[in-house]
Amino acid sequence: MCGIVGLISADPLERLASRLAAMNAAIVHRGPDDAGVHLATGVGLAMRRLAIIDLESGQQPMTTHDGVTIVFNGEIYNFLALRAELEAKGYRFRTRSDTEVILNLYHAEGVAAFARLNGMFAVAIHDARSNELILARDHIGIKPLYIAERDGAFLFASELKAILATLPGRPSIDPQALWDYLSLRFMRPDRTIWDGIGKLGPGQLLRRALDSGETRIETYWRADLTADPYDPGRDYAREFADHFLAAVESHIVAADVPVGTFLSGGLDSGAIAAAASELGHRAFHTFSISGEGAGADDELPLARAVAKRFGATHHEILMSRADYFGALDDVVHAFDEPYGDATGAALYLLAREARRHVKVAMSGEGSDELLLGYTRPSDLATLAQAAGRYGRLPRPLLGLAAKLVSPDRAPILRAMAEGGAGAYRRGMAAHIGWTISDAEKAAFWRGPLMTPTFDLVQGWYSLPDTVNPLAQTQQAEFGSWLVEDLLMKADKMAMAVSLETRVPFLHLPLVEWCQRTPMEARIGPAGELRTKAVLRDFVATRLPDAVLTAPKRGFPLPIFPWFAEALRDAGGFFPKSRTFHDWISVDALRSIVARACNNERRALEQLWGIAMFDRWCVAYLD
Repeated sequence: MCGIVGLISADPLERLASRLAAMNAAIVHRGPDDAGVHLATGVGLAMRRLAIIDLESGQQPMTTHDGVTIVFNGEIYNFLALRAELEAKGYRFRTRSDTEVILNLYHAEGVAAFARLNGMFAVAIHDARSNELILARDHIGIKPLYIAERDGAFLFASELKAILATLPGRPSIDPQALWDYLSLRFMRPDRTIWDGIGKLGPGQLLRRALDSGETRIETYWRADLTADPYDPGRDYAREFADHFLAAVESHIVAADVPVGTFLSGGLDSGAIAAAASELGHRAFHTFSISGEGAGADDELPLARAVAKRFGATHHEILMSRADYFGALDDVVHAFDEPYGDATGAALYLLAREARRHVKVAMSGEGSDELLLGYTRPSDLATLAQAAGRYGRLPRPLLGLAAKLVSPDRAPILRAMAEGGAGAYRRGMAAHIGWTISDAEKAAFWRGPLMTPTFDLVQGWYSLPDTVNPLAQTQQAEFGSWLVEDLLMKADKMAMAVSLETRVPFLHLPLVEWCQRTPMEARIGPAGELRTKAVLRDFVATRLPDAVLTAPKRGFPLPIFPWFAEALRDAGGFFPKSRTFHDWISVDALRSIVARACNNERRALEQLWGIAMFDRWCVAYLD
């Protein structure tokens, strides 16, 4: 695990080395154990290493005898099996590292190698044989990889701050990215806040010719959450258990350092702890956090009960309001761009505590997105109602009706006019909690006219309208919210304190099993809602009853009541950034601020994302 950086430039070698050093220094927190540099005419690669596997001899960069050089960020969980294959073909290894396996697999198979990797990764390869740079990002998007073309140079890095470190000044804000952030509270998948700096997408690879600059981006893997038909003769619970146990085992054994787990008190993290114990890994650490004043939402007693059942060494943080707000500047610096998920600082504090005891911590991201954990009875009722009300209506009639109804209903009818009743969820853009709508943003926006964020989100519904609408929503979540909010948060908050996070629910074989698994196996048979059914079967005899019967809470911390108190203490919201006023009218926020001071939840959520944009402006622009 580490961070990688690099650039292609016509700079002399001395200048190239200087720029590369500045980029690498910006991400020292990602890998304080070691550093490495590869320089050649027109191209440079560098990395920072957090030593997890092969502590003694896993240094990077690594180079083959004929000029293929790699730097790599991540972990490959099937590297031993791949190594055995390569050894049978005559390849010899100097280290025990997964990095050398990727290098030799690429040497043997070219870019087809990336689809065979099971893990989380961002890879950069300078292939002197073909005179090109190859970049690749893991299938799911667990590890970020930023790319930019600026001032005649092509740059890439694990974090934006590394790219910023070698630029003569700050790029401009991308107005469309900011507009969309205000609704989403995270960055859209295809952009960053900085104009001209983007991201390589999940399951993508990039090839750039060093002589001509020709660049190709290819997709080597794409999620497809279209479920198979239900087979009542299959034991889906047993299949899930086998895949999940294999996932947790691989995430623990692929390390030469102690591995712990975050423990929330819910089913997902509890299942990881249960699996680790069942597999014989009993000497592990667990880490939990709550906030002063959490009251009935405090999950520490549940987490404590899970840790006790499995004999873990348990660590708890009871976070105060001062602790939380005191961490926000570190959080803003770690994210590099505006980020409006209020739980980021709590995860940062939890990761900082975990790093005192372990180098690797497992986490439960991905479970809800794969197993439809967010599904509610009202979702099923609404879908049934839509099918009954609109299923037999001619589509031209639905299109006509869309012109006559209110603006909030029109997109739903337009979508069904295109795709029938199955397009109902797409018409709602249902997987996004619309904290600030396009119309609400327009009231305080001072930038240029933007494309509606609603249109962007509808475009994420990439499955056919004939597919189950819940699967359509799941597909949209998988490529946006999961990657750009949950996984980005896990990466940035943990790596800020030199901690690696691993996500067993996103183990590739488990993901590919889940995405084909019928809805009935994930949420129960028709007429019955039992979210994450196969996971509930797995934990039914493994977790304490109090955990099994507890309501779903998410990340239940009293952050928004604290924010309301802070607003009242300050007498309102007063942005500190000069740049902030170029984009947002403070006068037009008065109603939102007043309602937030009165502890209205939606107003607090709206203002939180706006306030974090102000903090980011102070840190990066003013």
